[in-house]
Amino acid sequence: MVKALKAMYSTVKSCVRYNHSQSDFFESHVGLKQGDPSSPLLFMFFVNDLMNNINSDLNDIFTIEEMKLFLLLYADDQAVFARSPDSLQKLLNDIENYCNAWGLRINTAKTKIMIFEKGRLTHHDFYLYGSSLEVVNSFKYLGVSLYRNGNWYRSQKDIAKHASYALNGLFQIFKSIELPNSQKCKLFDALVSSILHFGGELIGSYPCTDLELVHTKFLRRILLVKRSTNTAALYGELGRVPLVIIRKVRMIKYWLKILKSPHDSLIYKTYEMLRLDANASRSYNGRNWAFQIKQLLQEHGFSNVWDSNVHEGINFLMIRQRIFDMYHQQWYASINNSSKLKTYSVFKHDFNFESYLDNIAIPKFRIALSKFRVSIFT
Repeated sequence: MVKALKAMYSTVKSCVRYNHSQSDFFESHVGLKQGDPSSPLLFMFFVNDLMNNINSDLNDIFTIEEMKLFLLLYADDQAVFARSPDSLQKLLNDIENYCNAWGLRINTAKTKIMIFEKGRLTHHDFYLYGSSLEVVNSFKYLGVSLYRNGNWYRSQKDIAKHASYALNGLFQIFKSIELPNSQKCKLFDALVSSILHFGGELIGSYPCTDLELVHTKFLRRILLVKRSTNTAALYGELGRVPLVIIRKVRMIKYWLKILKSPHDSLIYKTYEMLRLDANASRSYNGRNWAFQIKQLLQEHGFSNVWDSNVHEGINFLMIRQRIFDMYHQQWYASINNSSKLKTYSVFKHDFNFESYLDNIAIPKFRIALSKFRVSIFT
């Protein structure tokens, strides 16, 4: 293995591409190969001892039981955190010393500081290589935007923005290719829903209105009905559920994964800390993830599952089905109690994708039927 790696880096040549042209190849003697599958692993081997070279006083940092938390590494991304400005600056100094010893250089222009707090922004100065670091209000870590107030509202707006770009691209595909509506739904799930659900396990039951607006925009485009159309009718015609229902299912699945994790792992210890607070009714204004899991299970009649706190014997499929069943009950109640959907509730008895959306080939007839069914003429 060592000989193979040496051979890979014995002669490394690179070129620069600019304005659709590229330079002559030149030898590169620094760094790892860009895009090579082995590069992240080699980099992790190289910086694996970074944590052992933190020599500062670590009293003012986050701890879970006896585990000290001050550094997260993922490939070449690092997140350093502490409870006080002084401790964070000490950690930055130690990392700078480590990099100087091993010939590494951190890009200070890409290094940001974020202070999690409520209210007015507290001003502090932080330095790396003698350069002042920028203090920001938000920071993207592993694709999820985190904001200093800890609220998911702006995070979900960012995700919705990216999903909207993908949705517009999907609409362009629909203009060029004639597809059955059922296939359009599958394409939406593959190309847009995957973005809408990014980080959904953590966002959980937070009311992400902007995410749902992207979803309902797609549903209205499929049925070609007005913006004022009742959302219950949109979901019912296409047999789709609100995104929050999917997020709840993903939360339970992720929770079960945590329960199966080693009890000395960071993720399990973090969950256990949240679980103890949840059992003590400390919800952090609804932001305690474990408290959300507890509420979700209790609302669906699985209080005993939460109390057991073990993954053995938990039937995920049963919990998943209960979540969908309870939504279907709420949906039936909503169409029966809506004055705009009196006609719709007469003939809509099953929650599924209506076959006429694929079977009626002439668009104007299909659209007219859709508008009649969802009572848009009333």
